[in-house]
Amino acid sequence: SLGTLKIEVTEAHLKRDTDFFGKMDPFCFIELGSYLEEFSLLSGGKNPRWTGQVFHVDVKYFGDDLFIDIRDDDVTGTDNVGENTIKLSSLIIGDRGINEWFELQYKGKSAGRVHLICEWIQQDQVNRLAAHR
Repeated sequence: SLGTLKIEVTEAHLKRDTDFFGKMDPFCFIELGSYLEEFSLLSGGKNPRWTGQVFHVDVKYFGDDLFIDIRDDDVTGTDNVGENTIKLSSLIIGDRGINEWFELQYKGKSAGRVHLICEWIQQDQVNRLAAHR
């Protein structure tokens, strides 16, 4: 392991509205290899916020892809609102992380953007933290 990447999806600004009546109920999937995390359903319409939902990824290769999928929950199922695939290396800058907005796409067109806050913890720091417990 190279280290741990702490990822928090905080909010999104969505251009694509999949509901004809009422507000969208967006939720977010994050996928990295076999790891899949779902961020809770919110009724934030086109500007949802997710609070306190953080997950930790054991990074083995900086070239891996992180897939983000924002979906809308409907009575008949779920609709894709927007998605993006991001290289892990772009979430780690030097020995820190990032606090950035990333574009979302739907069928090749802009569908909005999602805000990620990431913290990078190198393996030697992980080992030191574990030794102090």
